[in-house]
Amino acid sequence: MFKIRFAAFAALILGAVASVASAQQATQAGLGGAIPDGKIAVINTQAFPDSIAELKQKYDQVNTQFKDSSQRLQEAQTRLQTMENDLRTKQGVLKPEDYAKLQQDYEDLKKRAQREYEDTKAAFDRAVDTQTRPVRDKLYQFLQTYATQRGIVMIINLAGAAQSGTLAYWNPGADVTEDFIAEYNKANPVAGAPAPTTPKPAPATPTRKP
Repeated sequence: MFKIRFAAFAALILGAVASVASAQQATQAGLGGAIPDGKIAVINTQAFPDSIAELKQKYDQVNTQFKDSSQRLQEAQTRLQTMENDLRTKQGVLKPEDYAKLQQDYEDLKKRAQREYEDTKAAFDRAVDTQTRPVRDKLYQFLQTYATQRGIVMIINLAGAAQSGTLAYWNPGADVTEDFIAEYNKANPVAGAPAPTTPKPAPATPTRKP
């Protein structure tokens, strides 16, 4: 069944920001030098699209741009669901030629909707990448400054680290997500933008992999 999930298209949630920043700091420190003293922190980049005002503005702009396309896809999905139901309930009720026509109409609509979905998804992803890239570059630079000012030598991206088993445990006090977002929004205000969503703190229960 054809399904529309525009929210899932936003794959550019800055998953590489923290790892790239920490890697560059390590390079700057010198590969053969002494390990620098400092703190290790975690950050949840999944909170950025809703909580970084500049980034939220860009996503909202792209969503508005694709509003009509999304509506057409939703309507196509609704029609397909109705036709699927008719195919289940009207077999043996309709004349064979009418039932065959219903089947053909369903397959034709499904193919057209799938093509439109794929084309729209590709265009949406390109628009998200283009619109958010300047903000992502600023976030990368700001993260480096943020870490340097606070004596942080490594920031781990919490978004996928715990799930992949890369991070088995973290102290909730090491989570800098809310503070980083607040500092970035303060340094980069967006005029007329609605108040960003306050990110939820990272779960305190450690995630362990057997």
